[in-house]
Amino acid sequence: MPNLRLVATDIDGSLANDEREIPPYTRRVLQALIARKIPVVVVTGLNPWPARRYVEQIDPNVIAIVQNGIFVQEQGQCSERRMVDPVAARESVALMLERGYVPLVYGADDVTRYLPLPDGMTMVTPLIARRPFQPYQPVDTPEALWAVPPVQVSICDTEQRARALHPLLVDALGHRAHIVLQPLPERESWVEVCHPEARKAVALLALAARLGIAPEGIIYFGDSLNDLEVMRAVGYPVAMGNALPEIKAVAWRVAPTNNKEGVARVLAELFGIE
Repeated sequence: MPNLRLVATDIDGSLANDEREIPPYTRRVLQALIARKIPVVVVTGLNPWPARRYVEQIDPNVIAIVQNGIFVQEQGQCSERRMVDPVAARESVALMLERGYVPLVYGADDVTRYLPLPDGMTMVTPLIARRPFQPYQPVDTPEALWAVPPVQVSICDTEQRARALHPLLVDALGHRAHIVLQPLPERESWVEVCHPEARKAVALLALAARLGIAPEGIIYFGDSLNDLEVMRAVGYPVAMGNALPEIKAVAWRVAPTNNKEGVARVLAELFGIE
């Protein structure tokens, strides 16, 4: 068996099924690892609101790296906060509005403000309906998006529109921001404008170093493009059966799909958990 000292996994599309649930068997496997003093870390593009609910389903000892590394949550407390540059944030919103996208600005008060546009709400409306636990605030003017300092700017749209916007933001902002593309066929896709160091790999490797664990001792499960850096940085990258081809291409092995509890099944095999 590989010398695995830390277990890390993406959430949506990896740990959670398509119903956005963590099934009982998966929870039991992760809890067994925690009982053995193996650190379990969820590493996600999700913001703290839904991420916290996933952690509550598993165990309070799970560490959460959220919003692609903007926050690190331990025991419910945030120990990191890498916020996007305000000037870059404003430029990204101007570009989004110019092309008919609805900007979502996650603020320092943990409220997401957005400017509704008639043709840009296709994916935003069901997103808000699905998250009654998270505060969303519609505003009337672009200036109202900046009621508090911004943490992250994003859009939630179709895959085609997300892929079209991503290179425009990369060209416009350059090294002033980390632009994350999360394309999901036939589901909501995301483009996120983050602090340059708000990256899954940066946050996970920093956490591992603090725990005295080398990258070679980390197993990581992922499915989408925002997992690619992490897959290349750890010793044992595992692609989900439903992962994008780019993720499978760099994987140590491929797990069953998220709907077949692939994370739990690989971990149970590697650690001898029944």
